[in-house]
Amino acid sequence: MIGSLFVTGPAGTGKSTFCAAYKDWLISNGYDAAIVNLDPGSEYIPYEAEIDIRETISLSQIMSEYNLGPNGAQIVAADLLLENTEPVTKVLRELEDYYVIFDTPGQIELFSFRPGSPMLVDRLSSGKAMIAFIADAVLSASPSGFISQKMLFGSVLSRFYKPMLFVLNKLDLITDDDLEAVMKWEDSPDLLRDALMDEKQEMVKDYFSAVLNAFKESQMVNKIFPVSAKDMYGFEDIYSEMSLFFTGGSDTDTMYRDD
Repeated sequence: MIGSLFVTGPAGTGKSTFCAAYKDWLISNGYDAAIVNLDPGSEYIPYEAEIDIRETISLSQIMSEYNLGPNGAQIVAADLLLENTEPVTKVLRELEDYYVIFDTPGQIELFSFRPGSPMLVDRLSSGKAMIAFIADAVLSASPSGFISQKMLFGSVLSRFYKPMLFVLNKLDLITDDDLEAVMKWEDSPDLLRDALMDEKQEMVKDYFSAVLNAFKESQMVNKIFPVSAKDMYGFEDIYSEMSLFFTGGSDTDTMYRDD
């Protein structure tokens, strides 16, 4: 593969929809792209996956074999991913000229916070990995919502320490003024702190001032990538970052596979 993008984030932020739309965008612009579904518990995915972990790991079988409920089975399934990488890597070796998108489990803790997940990323990507953290634009339109997602972004960064993109999805559901405010908060932690204090009058100011200073002094102050998976807006910037990291900014000519 040319490179891979592991898509993670809180439940409900539109990760699978983002994966489907981004794959379509890549193909429509002349690049070969494939999606790997890593969520054995997903009942519906809005795309055709080249590799689907559900063909290897059955959640219902795990529930029956280990006498577990749905939540416990999801945890076991997440850990079993590391033991079942060979069928996936076998197919990936055939996708030499592809960008590969990995759709991770809907519940962020099942991927980002399992002990074997960093090893899983390295094994599946052969070291060619970036991570897209999908944030909800509607939640991010409030200072407290934006901060909560940035803190979660930071926790994922600390787990994997890979190049990460803070992708603000569902742009079509917020106003231009909301987006402008979020972009200003990213550029100026001082503005974000003032907005937070206006929103939450009873907060422990010293604590959140320290948190926002940490944003300013670390990689948590990052470029925001506003996108709308619904409108297929903003994907060019995502691709530019991937191209810069994986190929030094040079587009790679690819040949479509024979169907």
